[in-house]
Amino acid sequence: MNSQINLQIAQEHIADLHRSAAASRRGAPVIEDVKQPTAVIALRLAWPDESDELAELAALDSQRPLRGHALIALVDGKLVAAISLLDGRVIADPLAPTGEAQALLETRARQLALRPRRPRRRRFRLRFA
Repeated sequence: MNSQINLQIAQEHIADLHRSAAASRRGAPVIEDVKQPTAVIALRLAWPDESDELAELAALDSQRPLRGHALIALVDGKLVAAISLLDGRVIADPLAPTGEAQALLETRARQLALRPRRPRRRRFRLRFA
């Protein structure tokens, strides 16, 4: 699988080099496709020591702080949104684009609510040496 991806990347790179060389021979400017960097969105459960940050986020959003366990969204390492797993209330930074992060939080909170809360039983398998 990786070798196929590497081959495809190498072929695209070679094709880009050929286009660049052909454009420079013609004297035409080379137009490169500049892609916007994408933000990294991370979802995780809030730690107990992050209650101050959640309270600041709630104040920024003019809402009450969340109660109970919360799921938070970090965009490039910055806390931008959170959802309460107790009542589903969402708080978000009004100064940052948080639409995608909120949608991800709501989807993940629904997934966690559907999952049964029973302790996992370990299964032991016999292994032969």
